[in-house]
Amino acid sequence: MTGELPHCNRGEIWLLDWNPKRGSEQGGFRPGIIVQSNLGNHADGARTTVVVPLTTQGRAYVFYIPLPKTSDNGLPADSWANATQVFTVDKSRLAKRLGQATSAQMKALALALTRILEI
Repeated sequence: MTGELPHCNRGEIWLLDWNPKRGSEQGGFRPGIIVQSNLGNHADGARTTVVVPLTTQGRAYVFYIPLPKTSDNGLPADSWANATQVFTVDKSRLAKRLGQATSAQMKALALALTRILEI
């Protein structure tokens, strides 16, 4: 990719180009939520960020965080953040900013990530 990379912030929901996918990874254009700190997101020369993909196939599972569709988050449907799939992606995969998760949703996601990673 040439040119300037998108500016992103922790807690923002973006439409990402997940292709090419492998195995059970997300694929196609799907939303994801930025979980990397803004210190990392805004560092000079930082080309990557850390995201958790969203799915519309929710499960009653401790690592799935519900994100109901709202005008603030810009989601096209009720979704869930799947904390079992954490990706470092090049910012060129960030196609369009959709909106923002709430602080309560980010706290729940942070807790799910600490549990899945045992940190």
